[in-house]
Amino acid sequence: MITIAETPQYRIEVLKEKNRAYLTIIGFWRNPEQVSEYVNDWKKAVAELKPGFTVFTDATEMKIHPVPVREVHEKAQKLLKEHGILKVAELQKNKIAEIQLDSVSQDTKFPKKNFEVREEAEQWLDQ
Repeated sequence: MITIAETPQYRIEVLKEKNRAYLTIIGFWRNPEQVSEYVNDWKKAVAELKPGFTVFTDATEMKIHPVPVREVHEKAQKLLKEHGILKVAELQKNKIAEIQLDSVSQDTKFPKKNFEVREEAEQWLDQ
């Protein structure tokens, strides 16, 4: 596993053997400036992956994000789509955060499915 970025707000890792990125979203992202390198970190991650890659997102520690931060998620999702993402499995715990992330994904037509069990999410990505 290659660690691309590790900040108080998120961690991005890549597992080349599975052609998969792992994102952990942590806590409350106050504003876009707090996560100013997020999209650039995703650029570094996709440089390590081939088209048809998958993403496992652990959003269990995420708190809801204000509207300006939504744009950061949208930019990252568009970047991932441009680089050939196949599908995303998202692990959720907070219903409000789940609704918020689902809304962004619907707007960007992001290929995401929510899960409550990590093993089920990984199995779905492996298919």
